[in-house]
Amino acid sequence: MNPTPAFQQQQRQFLNYLRRPQTAQLPDGFGAERVTVYVELLYNKFDESLTACFPVIHSLLSNEDWRALLLDFIANHTCHTPYYRQIPDEFLRYLQHERQTLDDWPFLPELAHFEWMELQLSIAESEPVSQKTLSAAELLDYIPILVPVLQLLHYRWPVQDIGPSFLPSQPPETVNPILGFRDCDDQVQFVSLSPATAQLILLLNNGLTGQNALQTMNGGKYPDTQFLEFGRRMLVDLHHQGVIIDARPVLPLEPKS
Repeated sequence: MNPTPAFQQQQRQFLNYLRRPQTAQLPDGFGAERVTVYVELLYNKFDESLTACFPVIHSLLSNEDWRALLLDFIANHTCHTPYYRQIPDEFLRYLQHERQTLDDWPFLPELAHFEWMELQLSIAESEPVSQKTLSAAELLDYIPILVPVLQLLHYRWPVQDIGPSFLPSQPPETVNPILGFRDCDDQVQFVSLSPATAQLILLLNNGLTGQNALQTMNGGKYPDTQFLEFGRRMLVDLHHQGVIIDARPVLPLEPKS
């Protein structure tokens, strides 16, 4: 087997030093001051991307702790993509599967996923949409149409409320689902849902009318009129929040030949 050419060995030493300047040996032929410039350029590029995508996490950490976190990520995570826009994806993967520091807040991976979802919803491809004004009767009798970009999220921690003034040490017994979506003005919204409303959204996404979805949810547990009134309020709320943007009538069945 031919030995690795000297210039390739030097390149690898240089790259290893860029990732691990605290522990790696300075490659031969490079001055410390000049290499430090490249180390800072690399760090600043990661810092620029991750500060923008994870502003809450950044606000929770001191400058020293944030820098230490990013340096550990750069040193120990192997990125699977060369694209700058996907650095947050790699950082999330690192926090979820590789980071092993007991001093971290236990909610850190879920909070990172919640912040990352905002980026995913904002860049998801979709045709422009507009919202029509719908009556309660239309929401019940027709098939409600949801915004095209949405994601139903479930977390153990109340990630939507976490910030410098709220740092829970234990997860609550129950946490409501969160609906993330991009509204008709191309703004990302997050809405906390009851479990019943989350179930309703899943059924509506399967193409049921509002009334059929509510009857499926009810399953004969409550009087239909009582449950339909409860469900009507849920449908109206989803419409006012910008989740339901339109409704289409049910097509009549074609007569059998």
